[in-house]
This record gives sequence, structure tokens and C-alpha cells, in this order.
Amino acid sequence: MLSDALDEVGIACVLPGVVAQLSDQARVAGHAYPVRFARKTGDPAAYRFGGGVGRPLEQVLKTMAAGQIVIFDLDGAPDAACWGGLASRLAQTKGVTGTVIWGACRDVDEIRALEYPVWSVATCPRRSRNEFTFGSMGEPIAVGKVTIRPGDILVGDATGVVCVPHDRAAEVLTLVERIAASEEEMEHQITSGTVVDWDKV
Repeated sequence: MLSDALDEVGIACVLPGVVAQLSDQARVAGHAYPVRFARKTGDPAAYRFGGGVGRPLEQVLKTMAAGQIVIFDLDGAPDAACWGGLASRLAQTKGVTGTVIWGACRDVDEIRALEYPVWSVATCPRRSRNEFTFGSMGEPIAVGKVTIRPGDILVGDATGVVCVPHDRAAEVLTLVERIAASEEEMEHQITSGTVVDWDKV
């Protein structure tokens, strides 16, 4: 319904290609904390030995806060993961609502065991610090045709993720209420076996 309401007012809202890593993902919502990692191979500023947390991700983990959904722009890259089990554990302890990655995540088994909400374009065992470096935090990013600004409202479930611009939230909610009433009437007509007049609901 959120997607339909935003579509009615011509706002691109559906994040392309991101898939819930929890098969039974419940609906969650939070304020967007946009992060961009830039493609740069072998940047010494991003390097840290072994697995764990790379230096670009460390900056994010230190600044994310309860009620946020951290959303990463890695330009949809499927070949290196910026988020995994350790990051999910820390996010969960800080009350972060979830993580959306226009790129790849890893440690899916750990993420599922934690029941921490993650959406990503792909999964990949390879760490991202060899191919990406820090870009920005708390600044607008673009995921496909969707612009995500700090404080926008992200809503995700098993189907996908939509972004509601913060300054249009009240308008969108009004449209959602109208759409919900319309769909409730449609469902009533279908279940009661009456003739459905789609133009009058």
C-alpha cells in the first residue's frame, strides 16, 4: 500500500533488487541512515588484517543509533560484502532496526540465527575493504531511481523495501488509508461472492 500511495504521487520509492535475507522477514520500519562506500581497490585507509570489521564499516558502527535502518550504497556491486555477522550483532545491541545494502552481505547463517533484518542485492563471502573505501555517512544517496535522505522512513518486509520521504509522510499516510479502505471493500466483495465493481471501491 505504501508503494501504491507513493506511485500515485509520482515518487520513486521501491529499492531495486534488494532481497530479505530472513525468509520469514516481518515488517519493520526505521529512519534512514544513508552510507556510501566508494569503489577503490587496495586503499590502505580501508585495510585491516583478517576478517571482522574493516575501517570504513567501523565508522558506521560507531555512529549508527537506535531506531535507524542503515542503508548502504555500494552501487549494487555483488562481488564484495560490506556487512556480516559481527556488524549485525553490534547493530542489534544498539537497537538498530535493520540494514539495507545496495550491494552484498555475508555470514547469512549468523544473520538468520540472530534474526536481524538485512536486505541485500547479493551475498558474497569476500570482504569489501579490498574493493571499497569510505565515501559518506548521513548524506543523501541514490539507489537506482530512489533518493534516500537522512531521516526518511524505510519500511521493509519479505517482499522488499520502500522509502517514504520524511517531508511527504503525512500525505502518503492519508493515501494509504484510502487505499486500505478500498482494498478492504474489494476483499469483502470477493469473499461474499457479490459482483465486484472495481470502479466503485
